[in-house]
Amino acid sequence: MAAAALHDVLSAAARRLRDAGFEAADAAADVDVLARHLLVWDRARLLAHRRDPAPESLVDRLAALVDRRLDRVPVAYLTGIREFYGLDFEVTPDVLIPRPETELAVEAALEALGAPTSSGRVVDVGTGSGCIAIALAVTRPAAIVVAIDRSRPALAVAGRNARRHGVGDRVRLVAGDLVTALSPRGALDVVVSNPPYIPDGSPDVAVDVARHEPAAALYAGHDGLDVVRRLIVDAAPLLRPGGQLILEIGAGQSDAVARAASNGDAWTGPVFRQDLQGIARVAILSRTPAAATRAMR
Repeated sequence: MAAAALHDVLSAAARRLRDAGFEAADAAADVDVLARHLLVWDRARLLAHRRDPAPESLVDRLAALVDRRLDRVPVAYLTGIREFYGLDFEVTPDVLIPRPETELAVEAALEALGAPTSSGRVVDVGTGSGCIAIALAVTRPAAIVVAIDRSRPALAVAGRNARRHGVGDRVRLVAGDLVTALSPRGALDVVVSNPPYIPDGSPDVAVDVARHEPAAALYAGHDGLDVVRRLIVDAAPLLRPGGQLILEIGAGQSDAVARAASNGDAWTGPVFRQDLQGIARVAILSRTPAAATRAMR
């Protein structure tokens, strides 16, 4: 019997997802990514060979991945790779899958560090896959970059990603709870973080995320801001005068973040940056010079 055409194999796989409730466009896109991963082909090659017989090794392996996708395992966990800031990152269920909106935090940190030759000092808190720290290290070769996470399995993933992108000797990995392991005071130019910011028990979390991504990287108290509030307090003494704390936040949290930052005289701001949906996604707080000087004494 002649082998089925690649197009028919992919269509049948996408139909399985559609029949399980996936949107048609999402089902087709997922199958496309999974097939290219298994075949080690780019999109152009896949399109060029859609009418050819499906490679013999593809059918069963694709069916197995579709089975897992039906259990709502994210595609990035199935392929083990997610692109972020133009770089490919290994991802596992030990780490949050990088999202495009987090690139706003990278851009803000790069601006805070200054020129491409800057030798500034930056800490990425809750580094997960290492995507923020590594993007900064690749883009600012002279910068001193520290990546902190309390999860040692996450740090192992970050370490592999750092080596993957040639910055394994420049990104220092630290196991710790937020910034408590850091010293001395007043030494940092930037603290950046994509912390957990989803309220506990939120009904708005996608099934894929709620079922498979690490809860510790997602949820943070009744309003989602437990970790953000800690960072606003604990990062202040570590930053030089004018240094910046850059935080990714969730929809509707900007007012609460502004109130937390206004408690005392440690910060000016925050300034917020919006994502493509118009949501205030990144908060930028600047260390008040006078308060920073007192903290360093």
